[in-house]
Amino acid sequence: MNALEQIASAKEFEEVLAPPEMAGFGRRWIPPSKYAAGHEDCFQIELSLLLTTRRFRMREECLENHRGTDRLVFLYHLDGRRTISPSTGEAVNLQKPTFVAYFHPKGVDAVNQWAASQSETALALGFDPQDPPRVVAEFSDQLPVLQDLLHHPAGRFPWIELPLCSEMEKIARSVIFRSIGQRFVHHYVSAKAKELLCITLDSLISQGCAKSRTVLSMDDQLEYIKNILDSDLQSKLPICKLAEEFNISSRSVNKAFADRYGINTHDYRTMVRLSKAVDLLVKTTMPLKMIAYEVGYDYASNFCLAFKKHYGYTPKEIRRSGLL
Repeated sequence: MNALEQIASAKEFEEVLAPPEMAGFGRRWIPPSKYAAGHEDCFQIELSLLLTTRRFRMREECLENHRGTDRLVFLYHLDGRRTISPSTGEAVNLQKPTFVAYFHPKGVDAVNQWAASQSETALALGFDPQDPPRVVAEFSDQLPVLQDLLHHPAGRFPWIELPLCSEMEKIARSVIFRSIGQRFVHHYVSAKAKELLCITLDSLISQGCAKSRTVLSMDDQLEYIKNILDSDLQSKLPICKLAEEFNISSRSVNKAFADRYGINTHDYRTMVRLSKAVDLLVKTTMPLKMIAYEVGYDYASNFCLAFKKHYGYTPKEIRRSGLL
């Protein structure tokens, strides 16, 4: 029995005919129409690596029991609410954008529960830890967090919860809300699954190194924070959360950052974002709304206000005349 067949045998929802673009490498399930609308799709990426997408909107309270298959799962919960209640261990309450990693052993059932009027949009990557994707096997010695999940007492449902970074969310949404021709769906989903897996492993390794950062010098800590601000323009992570990694206050970080770079962290983040925006305005025809999103603004109006305040010109004026 291959991995996709194992998942199919573990599910309770009704399996229906998958759309043509999934033929040969994917399967689809739907909840009872009395309780919910939507569907769950599962794609076979590698021999043991599966990618699952879920989009549900509940009419009434709905339950689904999922039997364990001895698989490690990376769950990217984008929005909506769901509770996972294992037959052993603590329940997992998904109420905000969250990344959860867990091991679902055989013999342990997990009940998914959605309340009436709730919805869920989520993506998951899962694999057999005895036959992991090559990239996981290659970096296994740097992933103690995964080993910890696997070495819990038998019959448990171990899980960890970590921040869902903007890059994870962006890739997950690009798969769920994809707009690509039928003939390329297999290649597109497979490529995105591998990209998301690499981003996730990098994040897990970085989280594992977080404790060692507390012994860095202040200059090294500031350099680390500056690199975060330079590289992840879409991140909404507040400076206080970065400061927590070093067990110091955000006030101390801001003062030290300003002393070293001549600008506080908030203004530096704004400068980096708007500098990138100028580059996109001048070198591309990307719409303003998309540029705003690319540089970390949820609304184009907020982006335009910040841009005018910083440069004295609107984004449209810069694009028309190339003033900067």
